[in-house]
Amino acid sequence: MEKYFQEQVERIDRLMKIVEANDPYTLMNGLLFYDVIVFTCQSMWHLKDWILNDPNFRAADHDALMKEIHATRSLLLCSDIANGSKHLSLNYPKVGGALFDRTGLRCDPAKGIFQEFYYVYCPDPADEFHGMEIRTFLRRCRNSWEDIINRYYFSQADTWLAQQGA
Repeated sequence: MEKYFQEQVERIDRLMKIVEANDPYTLMNGLLFYDVIVFTCQSMWHLKDWILNDPNFRAADHDALMKEIHATRSLLLCSDIANGSKHLSLNYPKVGGALFDRTGLRCDPAKGIFQEFYYVYCPDPADEFHGMEIRTFLRRCRNSWEDIINRYYFSQADTWLAQQGA
């Protein structure tokens, strides 16, 4: 059974490989691409539970970590997409985001490319994420997590080095 935040990060990275592939269908064994998008959004948002509850993460300031997670707009929008898809309806949206009903398609069999496009919806059309293609949006979310992890994560090696006075 998985118990460390890194396992969730690795799952997100595996899903991101499918999301960003030129032909994701060769990697999915029958999953719909939409399924992968939903799984990726759910995993991306719920990484917070792994980070906040992993005793080996050891953030020096747990409250600051939680506040930063809940102040990162891309992650809040990801939360709305994840929870809206997971619970069918979203009773308490964080920003009111979702996926547009409209989609796009890019097909170039000679290059092995078959991509569906999904777009982020925000209630405010001026929102920086409104109309953003899902791959770009998810990459922004993943980069936000990387920044947060780099700011707050203390590995066992860091702890050991600190104990050694290094």
